[in-house]
Amino acid sequence: MAPDVVIVGGGAIGAACALELSRAGASVTLLERGPSLASGCSAGNAGLICPSHSAPLATRASLHNGLRWILKPDSPFYLKPRPAAVPWLARFALAARHAEQGARIIRELSVASLELHATWGEELGTGFVRRGVLNVYASEETLAAGSREADASGLPFAALDRAQALMLEPALGERTVGAVLYRQEGHCDPLSFVRAVGEAAASAGAAIRTGADARLRRINGRIAVVAGAEELRPETVVLAAGAWSSRLAGDIGVRFPLEGGKGYHVDLEAGEGDPTRPVWLQESWAIATPLAGRLRLAGTLELAGLDVTINRRRAEAVRAGGIRGLRGLAERRVVDVWAGLRPCAPDGLPIIGRPTATPGLVVATGHAMKGLSLAPVTGRLVAQLVAGAPLDHDLASLRPDRFRPLLPLR
Repeated sequence: MAPDVVIVGGGAIGAACALELSRAGASVTLLERGPSLASGCSAGNAGLICPSHSAPLATRASLHNGLRWILKPDSPFYLKPRPAAVPWLARFALAARHAEQGARIIRELSVASLELHATWGEELGTGFVRRGVLNVYASEETLAAGSREADASGLPFAALDRAQALMLEPALGERTVGAVLYRQEGHCDPLSFVRAVGEAAASAGAAIRTGADARLRRINGRIAVVAGAEELRPETVVLAAGAWSSRLAGDIGVRFPLEGGKGYHVDLEAGEGDPTRPVWLQESWAIATPLAGRLRLAGTLELAGLDVTINRRRAEAVRAGGIRGLRGLAERRVVDVWAGLRPCAPDGLPIIGRPTATPGLVVATGHAMKGLSLAPVTGRLVAQLVAGAPLDHDLASLRPDRFRPLLPLR
């Protein structure tokens, strides 16, 4: 078989790429190894669509906290010591010097993607809701820092004192000192988003195949995708397999560093007086997002390779963070506990582009905690790359080839 494009990975990024490519007229086959779309990280994140949080993972604060918490396995940001992770961590430490530049790049993409989310919400029924995102602070110092960050972002916001914050969201706890509200931001259920986009892609002509564990091969200078007993030889392969992307790319000699950043959610049964918009509890390191029939508490990041097991201690830390910041959650029934791996590049930026030596491959991964948020704009950029059309955004800083050897090669 020879479709124009084969997409490996059926999460938010892969589904968005399938939709945009199919709408552009390409013959698209999407392969997802799980039993359904969004079987990996896209099934369970906090659901925020928020340009306000555009700082890359690699910042001086993250580096400091990672070192400070390295002996605390239930900390919000945990660097699990592993020899295999040392090169990634070295790149991470070097990249922290350029965090402001990275934030500008991610913010530009996030603003564009926010508007696409609003459009897709109306067109496709993704469940996108635009009620804003509320950042809540428990000290005057962190509130002041949050207000300065908001002012520097150039995004519309409102600074709220304690009384104003409690009036907006009465569920906020006693520790609340103030908040910053980004009114134009939104949220959605990530699983509903991927399903709606996948259905739209199928309606536009994409072949969606689940239970297809794909691998890549080089054959006569081209890339083939092997799924079971079948071999596909497309003109272009789009690699959007999340944290597994670097392993798959390595089979055809394409190298870029990725770490799996394990995040958790704990879904509680819905209750009267729950927040009406996502609440980011800054000191508690937890996000509370209202979804249909439940309140999702999400947070923590553990750099743990491709380990997908659930650490109950870390999940409980997420729940405890929600209890500290919101009223009435201590006795709330837990309906789901989930963990997923976010694909994290060491500089905290997405990896989007064609490797120079492998023009038949387009990489779309490394979005870390911004995969859902950046899915629409990434899908559009990938479609432009495949078509050879002018790009809406400069991808020079996101190219797969940007990672050079740490030591001179002999």
